[in-house]
Amino acid sequence: MNIVTSLLRVLPICSICFVLALPQVHADSDEDTPLTQTMKQSSNALKSLRKIDKDDWAGGAEAARSAAEGIRKGMEYVPVLIKDMADGKDKVKALADYRRMMGLSYAYLCELEMAYLEEDAEKVDEAMSKVKAGKKEGHKTYSDD
Repeated sequence: MNIVTSLLRVLPICSICFVLALPQVHADSDEDTPLTQTMKQSSNALKSLRKIDKDDWAGGAEAARSAAEGIRKGMEYVPVLIKDMADGKDKVKALADYRRMMGLSYAYLCELEMAYLEEDAEKVDEAMSKVKAGKKEGHKTYSDD
């Protein structure tokens, strides 16, 4: 049984993200953990882009930077889903995959910030597509919302 199959048995398939040789989460549920709080920071920053004028390149860069900072902070935590897995190879693989996805999310958000700083709408759209795809994959795999 591969890691994805194992994880899909543990959680319902749903929808964020987005982590490193990590200390344990300090809560028993995943509804109000430090990881959830950092992911909310990232999500709220991305949502703020909808309200920013398309010509507000500095505002877009700031929002992308804030979203990336949320991901960076979240990298020190382990999702409850993984924390609760039985110790063994599957758990180690899940942690590695989680760190991979969080790292990619961080990189995509940095790419988004750079696109805003370059004032390049095409690059913004390309980077945002990567951010959305990464968020969807991360939530589908490691979240139960």
